[in-house]
Amino acid sequence: MWASKRPGPPAGGPQKKLVIKGLKALPTLPLSYKTDTLERLRSAVHAIQQNQPTTLGLEELYRDCEGLCLHKFASDVYEMLQAELEKYARQQLLQIDRSPDTHAPAAMLDQTRKFWDDYTQQLTMVRCVFLYLDRTYALQTTNVASLWAMGLSVVRQHLVETNMRSRLVSLFINEVTSERNGQLIDRPSLASIARMFIDLGLYAQSLQPSFIDATRDYYRSESLRMVNCLVPIKQSAGVSAEARSSGPTDVPGYLTHVQCRLDEETQRVSQYLKPSTKSTLLATVLAELVERHTEKLLGPNFDAMVDADMVSDLTNLYSLLLPVDKLDLLQQNWIAYIKKTGLRMMQASDLEATLVSSLLAFKRKLDNILSIAFQNNTRLIGALREAFEMFINTRRSKPVQLIARYIDQCMRMGSRLAADDDIDDIFDRIIMLFRFIQGKDLFEAYYRRDLAKRLLYNKTLSTDTERLVLQKLKAECGAGYTNRLEGMLHDMEISLELYSEFAQAQPESAMSDIGFQGSVLTMAFWPTYEPMELVLPRQAEEAQDAFTKLYAEKHKGRNLQWQHNLGTCLIKVEFNEGPKELQLSQLQGTIMLMFAEQDELTYSQIQQSTGLENSELQRTLQSLACGKFRVLTKEPKGRDVDTSDTFYFNAKFKCPQARVKISQIATKEIEKESKELEAHIHLDRMYRVDAALVRIMKARKTLEHSDLITELLKQLDFNVSTTEIKERVDTLFERDYVRRDELNPSTYHYIA
Repeated sequence: MWASKRPGPPAGGPQKKLVIKGLKALPTLPLSYKTDTLERLRSAVHAIQQNQPTTLGLEELYRDCEGLCLHKFASDVYEMLQAELEKYARQQLLQIDRSPDTHAPAAMLDQTRKFWDDYTQQLTMVRCVFLYLDRTYALQTTNVASLWAMGLSVVRQHLVETNMRSRLVSLFINEVTSERNGQLIDRPSLASIARMFIDLGLYAQSLQPSFIDATRDYYRSESLRMVNCLVPIKQSAGVSAEARSSGPTDVPGYLTHVQCRLDEETQRVSQYLKPSTKSTLLATVLAELVERHTEKLLGPNFDAMVDADMVSDLTNLYSLLLPVDKLDLLQQNWIAYIKKTGLRMMQASDLEATLVSSLLAFKRKLDNILSIAFQNNTRLIGALREAFEMFINTRRSKPVQLIARYIDQCMRMGSRLAADDDIDDIFDRIIMLFRFIQGKDLFEAYYRRDLAKRLLYNKTLSTDTERLVLQKLKAECGAGYTNRLEGMLHDMEISLELYSEFAQAQPESAMSDIGFQGSVLTMAFWPTYEPMELVLPRQAEEAQDAFTKLYAEKHKGRNLQWQHNLGTCLIKVEFNEGPKELQLSQLQGTIMLMFAEQDELTYSQIQQSTGLENSELQRTLQSLACGKFRVLTKEPKGRDVDTSDTFYFNAKFKCPQARVKISQIATKEIEKESKELEAHIHLDRMYRVDAALVRIMKARKTLEHSDLITELLKQLDFNVSTTEIKERVDTLFERDYVRRDELNPSTYHYIA
């Protein structure tokens, strides 16, 4: 008995007590409560499964389930529900499984899809009715699954225990195969089947492995059929895309087909497969379509694609080879193509005329492929550098000479090469070729020779352009490499200042008939020139003496050595047609001034007055009397000059131009000069080899011959043959820098 007291009434009033008494007997459930309630719930489950309305409301059914659970009948409810779900699922699946799939293979998939969609909706409704059971008994009891998991498990158990799982997988794969063959299929059904396998936990162990195996077999068969029928790229150049898809195709068409297949499989994953399948699926497709046939896709087909500059197809090739880790084969074919094409350029019959322009165009095309198709892959960039260095140095000094000549042509005033393109871009591309040549010392010698001619004959585009090239060369090879070249430009600037001083110092009367400008060249910077004896005209000699005097006063202790063979002059001559300005060498000008006093001179008279030797005099007279512009005539007529010839001033000379440039007759002197230059560089290289050998032996003291060669080649920046190295080692023996080991002749010892 319970008693409770409340605050009493106001003082003076009566007080009341509330008394609670216990029950005399506990309440009891009706005998049929459990049976009747379970039957009502079972009927509700049947109604839900048959998509019919329940006799009782959902709230009443929920209260019935709750009541059974509160009265300790939760296990009975759970067992009843499990039995009903299992009975219904088996009945429906057996009915679907009995249907034949011969006439309509997709019918079973459609029936299964419909069953699964209905079953999951029904299971959701059942869970709402039995929610109290799910949140109490199922959640709190070990080894008892939730209602949703229990409902799925009965379906899973039936599929695993029967052959239905295999049939569904097989039908699923057949539908995908039909779609790959171009047929239309019911994608929502496949998506529902895939979701069913995922929900039942059968996707990773049943559907996906079988699907991947079928994909592998399908694409293996397709790739073999297509690769064995590949046609050369040239033969398919005019074939349309429709014809390529229906008949034999070439490698670019095959690569496009592979990309389409990859897109299709990616779309397939997004529409009815599990996202985690994508990586395995695409890897399988690439393995069968690309990796298995990489060698056939490369080789001659790769060469043809690069030759034709098929950037988009090469982009496809790179993107397909990258994920299958076949860039090593691509790199090998890349190097082989560059070497083969480059060697063909180096052996061309018109080598001197087209080599540099061909190399620049070739390099630009390869750079474009590297940038767009190969995404500037570092391995392929290094392979290009390796291949270029290999083939461009096979001709040793020839590429060096031609690159220097090409720059000279670009730098000359009025050059069409410089006018056709941006000059800075031209030199950037030439510097790329310059990086590959190994004879950079020989290049400097050729470049210095050409620069001297441009500066002395005033043929350069501009001093700023010359400095731009020197800055690029300095950035590549250092300040020491361009020291002499920069000194040459500095000499020309100083000479201009000296000319201004000389012009101001001379009286106007002395400069009225002749203009004189001398360039002072530092011997250490400029190429070596042999001095030539020449008897100058009186006015020219007076101007030369005045310049020499001014220079001696300005620079004490310095001597000038005049190089007449480098001088130029501009002479105004009166012809019958009118006055003309002749742009001549100093030798040509000296001879022409002799005809200002006499119209007829013999060879011996000219030689006596000028003091020139026969070879130089004959070459100069030949340019004046036998060349394109004949300002002199000779007797007897002919193309060669003899010591007995007589020369006459050609007053009848005609030319539409007001200024005429008469060039010297080209002789073998240029070739001789190149050979002497190369011989000088070769001798200098041998000195550098000697110094490197001594430096290595001094540091190592004792060294094997093979190790010495290896160390030497690491230190040299030019090619040297083993024969030349052996000769230089022998000279070290003779000069007592090194001695052989008494027991092992291939071992050398340094002599301190």
